[in-house]
Amino acid sequence: MNRRIMFLFGAWLAGGAVLAANLLKNPGFEGGNTLFDTQQYWAGTVEHIQDAAQARTGKGVIRLVSTPGRGTVFGRLLLRGRQSEPSGKIYVFSLWARGTGALHLGGIRYITPPEGKSPYEYEWQEEGVTLTGAWQKVSYTIDLSRRVANSLAMVVELRGEGEAYLDDVSLETVVQPGAFVTAQSRHLVQPVGKAEDLVLTTQPQATVFVSIAKGKDEPVCHELTSSAEGKAVVPGAWFVSAEPVDCRIAVCSGGAAAHVDVTFVPQASFDRSLNLAKGAALTKPLRILYLGDSLTDFDRGRNYCDKVDFWLNQAFPGLASFHNAGVGGDYITRMEDRMYGRPAHRKEMYDGLWNEKYDLVFIFLGHNDTKTTAKSELKVPVVPPEAQNASFRKAVAQIRQHSQAPIVFISGASMVEEICRRNYEKVLPTRPNSSLFGLPEHVEAFNDVLQKLGKELGIAYLDVYAPMKNHPDKPSLFYPTDGVHLSTAGHAFVADAILAALASGIGR
Repeated sequence: MNRRIMFLFGAWLAGGAVLAANLLKNPGFEGGNTLFDTQQYWAGTVEHIQDAAQARTGKGVIRLVSTPGRGTVFGRLLLRGRQSEPSGKIYVFSLWARGTGALHLGGIRYITPPEGKSPYEYEWQEEGVTLTGAWQKVSYTIDLSRRVANSLAMVVELRGEGEAYLDDVSLETVVQPGAFVTAQSRHLVQPVGKAEDLVLTTQPQATVFVSIAKGKDEPVCHELTSSAEGKAVVPGAWFVSAEPVDCRIAVCSGGAAAHVDVTFVPQASFDRSLNLAKGAALTKPLRILYLGDSLTDFDRGRNYCDKVDFWLNQAFPGLASFHNAGVGGDYITRMEDRMYGRPAHRKEMYDGLWNEKYDLVFIFLGHNDTKTTAKSELKVPVVPPEAQNASFRKAVAQIRQHSQAPIVFISGASMVEEICRRNYEKVLPTRPNSSLFGLPEHVEAFNDVLQKLGKELGIAYLDVYAPMKNHPDKPSLFYPTDGVHLSTAGHAFVADAILAALASGIGR
């Protein structure tokens, strides 16, 4: 960003633009280097140091040293974790630095490229900051308020011979005073060839940026102006599809953004799911809590939880709602630890979990519990059946301490063993204790634990394993790259199974 833009942006902030809370965890490196990665083909070395004399605050600090590479001397770091759905947003990336050399901050904008082009683009500060022995704050703003990106990653580069000490990193979004955009629904399912206009609420007479991406096509962008009542109408003609496809719509104004995922399905599929939802016969509000692993956590906004919610509200407007507390990478033992407030992976995901009342609780686990390793000769899952049994009992006891809602166990999915084995064998030569997901014997043993425990504790059991195993096109239900995570079709499959279970009276 040049000096003029920096001046204008500073004036904008002074005028009341709002910086959101820091999006990064462990920004001061007190818990080690959990923020930065580097690539083998990038020059430079990086180390984490615990020394209060070297750090700006606390004891943790990162030291980046430039080295020769690609005909120059540099060192580069990548901020772990891409920002998803960044279209229409404004980000400020900042850190404190001291040392020698010139420090440049930048971003990598991942896009859907024209054929033959790179799927990402680098953007750098026009002028770097010359480091000295004194700590100074370095900031970079990347403005996507009228631009599109599938995801965004931030980068740090030290140019020329030198070393940089980095501390207190932040990544924040910026919203203009009073700017907001809200959508009535996060996820919609539409029959192919049909699309109702999408109505959103924003500031009156505001300029609204709309990005529409169908499947793997390059996004198409539009601009419109909201009405005097603050209604922004995205015409259905802008995003209708004549074939089954996922469509992602970003609607943005002044740095505020709302995203709506629209899945187009054949009319017969639409009618089937709607009829299943009608069978649930809701007569009062239903608040559902979903607890699970990455099959619940991934694809938020369009996963099976969102689809169940869409269909129930399509059949019974305003009666259904949900809370998705899925945690990628979860085992039942991790869930137990989190339930009891012990140190746990992504412990914050259960913060305030019991501050609201639920009418039904689904638990969908087993995909990580049942993975096995080369060290065990693939004979023992990482959470053995006896540990599964004990941990589920404790987790259920804790749920019942807080909620009287009926609980439903969802079986582990029947993953695509062929893909899982191929991935396992591919990495085994370099990772001697690699993990293998989806071995039927381990998943089936896990499901046996659930069924027996459910009968003893009065917990309903929903079997998705057998229907998946016998599906005529089982691979279509999963990511083709890993055979574990649910595809759009897989999310729809699980959603239909839940709707059918609700229609049968499960958990009531």
